[in-house]
Amino acid sequence: MAIPISALIASLLLFRGLSRTHELTAFRASGLNFSQLLSPLLFISVCLSILNFSICAEVAPFCRRESRALLYRETSQNPLLLLQRQQLINFKDAYINMKVKKDSTTAKDLILIVHNESSPRLSLFAARRLQIEGQELKGGDAALISHLPESENGGFDTLVIENQSLMSTSAPALSNAMKKNRPRLEKGALGLKMLRLKSLEGKKAAQASQVEIMRRVSLAVSVFTFTFLGCSFGIEQGRNPSRKNLIGALVLTLIALMSYLLGKELKNFALYAFFLPHVLILFAGILRLRKMAKGFT
Repeated sequence: MAIPISALIASLLLFRGLSRTHELTAFRASGLNFSQLLSPLLFISVCLSILNFSICAEVAPFCRRESRALLYRETSQNPLLLLQRQQLINFKDAYINMKVKKDSTTAKDLILIVHNESSPRLSLFAARRLQIEGQELKGGDAALISHLPESENGGFDTLVIENQSLMSTSAPALSNAMKKNRPRLEKGALGLKMLRLKSLEGKKAAQASQVEIMRRVSLAVSVFTFTFLGCSFGIEQGRNPSRKNLIGALVLTLIALMSYLLGKELKNFALYAFFLPHVLILFAGILRLRKMAKGFT
């Protein structure tokens, strides 16, 4: 999204500067029309659109897949790193609080509260210090408070308290015990070939894949449309130019951004949400250029 926004700002500032220094007037007086003035910049924007499409279609999904794989590998070896990503832990409604150093190999004052599946109680694990040494997780001043099932203690509510001054366990084994199953990759992490294969799984998968492809195409096309928007609304005429052109460009940009965000949610209307703002921007830009060519501001 940074490339389209940068293209908009650059083209807008360029033509506002040309207008205020009267260089645009000199170009027009020499016989150049708006299409000749805009064509070099629009040609570059088409090249940037192709580049942005390659980034959205293949580079960004590849980076997402690699980052997920890297996080999965790191959390499989380091349970302290896993505890900082609660969405990856196979504990429901857990409370975790600890102080972790930047290297994520040492933690202090760990408090872990989870629901005990064997009884309607909570279990507490606390440790004053934890440290990763090789493949081992070593800790000190650890305490565990849990409950026994009511069916095994004759109706009494039995509280089990265990304290250890030193403890040691396998870090990878503990991570695998706490971690959820490997999550499925979202649509944004799949390349175009994988999306086409995903669309063969059923109607729902086909619709989701089509929405994702349209989203990437819309991002690529937005480089051209935002450049055209900045060019057409950046041109100023008259001695006292008003701010309505800048406000109009801002409104059209907000409409395009909001439609882009809504397109991912309104799957049945994704085609209109993703591409209708581009048509609106092109129509408004062409209309403004025609008015200025006739001498109207």
